[in-house]
Amino acid sequence: MPEIIGISAGRKNKVTESVVKAVLEGTGKTYEFISLSGKLIRPCEACNGCIETNRCVLQDDFGNIMKKMIEAKGVVFGAPTYWDHMNAKGQAFWERLCFSGRHNGVFPLRGKPGVIVAVDGKGDGRHAIRDLKIFFKDAGIDLAGQVVAQGEYACFSCGYGNYCPVGGFVELFPLGTPISRDILPSISNQHPEICELTPEERNLTGKAAETGAVLAKVVEIRTQKGNNFRMV
Repeated sequence: MPEIIGISAGRKNKVTESVVKAVLEGTGKTYEFISLSGKLIRPCEACNGCIETNRCVLQDDFGNIMKKMIEAKGVVFGAPTYWDHMNAKGQAFWERLCFSGRHNGVFPLRGKPGVIVAVDGKGDGRHAIRDLKIFFKDAGIDLAGQVVAQGEYACFSCGYGNYCPVGGFVELFPLGTPISRDILPSISNQHPEICELTPEERNLTGKAAETGAVLAKVVEIRTQKGNNFRMV
């Protein structure tokens, strides 16, 4: 059984996924990575089917992932920002998790340490951090750290982004700028729109790994002190 579960609510093979994986690798512990991309995560229907068991009754991919989170010793969750909020799939996932877990004060994830990975086209991340902090607090997850990253606007791969006056691309580069690998944001190429940054300053891998190491230390302390240990 993996000690740490890492979940990405972002697109496959994009920045959210890369940063979550870097945090997981930094823990030095056994882990499992799960991408919500391509998985069916229905929104909460508030049907109250979870009242007695604290388990959501909707039939999709959520239940198996939730079970793995309960069994794990720590959690890493990453989400991109869509319109100043965590994306809809991430939001649906946490609404299901928090609603089903809170009945009768059960809170199955209470006391587990967790890391937030927040991704934004400009590298801000404050909106996803805000949303995930609310859900972490509601679920009783202790925040052990957070990593903010600049993600890749869908405009970079839509085929028209560098000539679209209302897309995200134009917020970073002048219209008509050719799209090439060196201007594509990635975990190792943060803020390509800022020419003055060194390769070391652009690379987020080390920071993500350091955050993973902190999570691992919290897991070890919590294990030594027992499940009643809480971060302050």
